[in-house]
Amino acid sequence: MTSNSRQIFAFSRDGAIPGSHLWHSVNPRTGTPVKSVWFAAVGAFLLVLPSLGSTVAFQAVVSVNVIGLFGSYAIPIFLRLRRGDDFQPGPWHLGRWSRPVAITAIVWVALSSILFLLPETSPISWHSLNYAPIALGVVAADLDGSGGSSTARRTFYGPISYGTPEELAALESELL
Repeated sequence: MTSNSRQIFAFSRDGAIPGSHLWHSVNPRTGTPVKSVWFAAVGAFLLVLPSLGSTVAFQAVVSVNVIGLFGSYAIPIFLRLRRGDDFQPGPWHLGRWSRPVAITAIVWVALSSILFLLPETSPISWHSLNYAPIALGVVAADLDGSGGSSTARRTFYGPISYGTPEELAALESELL
């Protein structure tokens, strides 16, 4: 919920999702994006609703979530590996172990993603099929199909700056 509502707020603040004007407000009393939190909660509930009556649907929801979560960690690790020696590490890093650990992480994410896409029981029937590959395929097709014609693609020019780092730090300290 936390990461989902923060992403909804950030993307809507920058005008990158449909209905952005509805989700990017911050509650003046609490300093939190209440509308984004409610959007995330209702969306999550609606997505998981079919699993209340079906273990197969529940398994698919869990599989898709694990694949998505692991994938979100693997993408930056993979991109860091692609940079090779051109990458500038921060103050804390694994030194010479950085590359082997990164490769192990990428292999683990790939393997676990494959495992979460496989059926859980045998023989496979419509009542025991793992629907996670179908769900991920629909999402991938939707993203691929709408990416070129999306409103956000034509109107999103990057994150919006709301002030200098000093001004933002002052604003944040006021909320605390």
